[in-house]
Parts: sequence; C-alpha cells; structure tokens
Amino acid sequence: MDNRSLVNDARNNITTPSSDSEDLMVNVAIIRNLALDVIYIIIGTVGVTDNLFVLVVFFLFIKIKDKVGPSG
Repeated sequence: MDNRSLVNDARNNITTPSSDSEDLMVNVAIIRNLALDVIYIIIGTVGVTDNLFVLVVFFLFIKIKDKVGPSG
C-alpha cells in the first residue's frame, strides 16, 4: 500500500507542473492581449486628438484669413 501511494504521489508531482505551466501560459497570453488593447487604445486616442487639433488649426487659419481680407 505504501508503494502504491508513493507512485501516485510521484505521478501527481510530475503532472502538476505541466498543468501549472499551461495555466501560466494562458495567464501570460491574457495579460499580453490586455496590454496590446491598452496600447492600441492609447495610439488611437492620440491619433484622433491629433486630427482634431489639425482641423481646429485649419479652421482658425481660415477665420484669420477672412479677417485680414481678400488676397490678390
């Protein structure tokens, strides 16, 4: 009986780290996907803000040009 429990303990010790490593890999993949999502959101927000800034400057330029007078 003691030998059988030792074999089961050894089998459990051998198989447990592989399932733990699979869980670790799943957790790493989830964290990586979350980090990429955050990076993409930041890049998208900066891009939209930059485009809005360009539009505001463009419209202000047109408004200032109208105040100065017609050119030509």
